Amino acid sequence: ISLSFCGGRTDAKDGRGSQYLSPKVTGSFHDRLGELRDAIVLLGLTPREFTALSGAHSFGRMHANVSGFGEGMAWTREPSVLSNDYFQTLLQEEWRPYTVPKTGKVLYKAEGKQLFMLKTDLMLRADAELLQHVEEFAGDEGAFFETFAHAWTKLMNADRFEGPLGNVCNK
Repeated sequence: ISLSFCGGRTDAKDGRGSQYLSPKVTGSFHDRLGELRDAIVLLGLTPREFTALSGAHSFGRMHANVSGFGEGMAWTREPSVLSNDYFQTLLQEEWRPYTVPKTGKVLYKAEGKQLFMLKTDLMLRADAELLQHVEEFAGDEGAFFETFAHAWTKLMNADRFEGPLGNVCNK
């Protein structure tokens, strides 16, 4: 998979305004599906694009200093590989609430396995439209990669304005 990136944001050189960028949906046990749907719209993504980007959870682990959910907890069996395993795992496992002992935060643990999901991950199964994309990506890694690359580029290049109508990345 090849991902393009147009770096060099110039609109906030001193970081002012960043306080307004805090996430609306964090994976918390208290997040709601309506909030997730609103966040998808605010990001300028389609439900399919958002679902594909969620598949990035196949790559990497949770970090307690970032989210408080637990150090080293993984979504997939091979967290060093970007693949459609996230979608397969999301569909195939039975998920039970799990409280992280050090933080008291609640997430979900696969029955009998050291695999974890956030509430926002499980919301992808609870919404018929999002579930449709989860099922497609679980069965077609190529479609996942293609949609992921498109959505990643779209999100990374968003708000890179050049004048009132242009985008410095779309030249």
